Amino acid sequence: MHRLAVIGVGLVSILGFASAASAADLAVKAPVATKQFSWTGCFIGVHAGGDFSYDKIRSSGDFSSTGFIGGGQIGCDYQFASAWVVGVEGRAAWSSLTSKTPGLGSFGGVIVPTQFTVSNDFLASATARLGYSFAGNWLAYGRGGVAWTREKADNVLTPPLLGFPVDPKATATRTGWTAGVGLDWAFAPHWSTNFAYDYYDFGANDFFLTNSVPLVTFSGNLKDRIHTVTVGVNYRF
Repeated sequence: MHRLAVIGVGLVSILGFASAASAADLAVKAPVATKQFSWTGCFIGVHAGGDFSYDKIRSSGDFSSTGFIGGGQIGCDYQFASAWVVGVEGRAAWSSLTSKTPGLGSFGGVIVPTQFTVSNDFLASATARLGYSFAGNWLAYGRGGVAWTREKADNVLTPPLLGFPVDPKATATRTGWTAGVGLDWAFAPHWSTNFAYDYYDFGANDFFLTNSVPLVTFSGNLKDRIHTVTVGVNYRF
């Protein structure tokens, strides 16, 4: 009887030790919870990508071009209600967009061939955005605001009385609006990368081109729209 009691105590001790070891093993193997990244703060960065213009001259056909865009951005975000993020951002970039289209123009009642060129070598925006943070360090957002572009236009033609080509031209800064969507990924404590699509609309504007010597003028109305797709990197502080 005494021997059975000893054996019983031994079995209880073994089972208790096994249970403790199993619990310790589970504690070691328990997954560590993913730390939630906070988007609250300000940032500065650079971006680059492609852009596409879709233009139209009144009483003429549509024309378009593709190019490269590259520049920088600065802004601030505030995260609230656990996962929602509101922010503002300013962007400024150089663009290689240049469209050339042949056409016909009236000069002194005579129809002459023309070569109209428009370029957007500068693009900027100031936007507000609203986003949602998910999977610890990802942020999906939409944004919209005001936009600006520098528009350079010229129209090469040969007036019948001159017999040689002239090139009336003008430069104007256009104001419009922009809207887009994007996805940010925080890959380090102070660094994030982003992918964004943005649409810019500068409406339809009258233009007036001049050539000083000899004096030649050309006028019309241009509708200017631009699409951009960019990737970028931000330093957050």
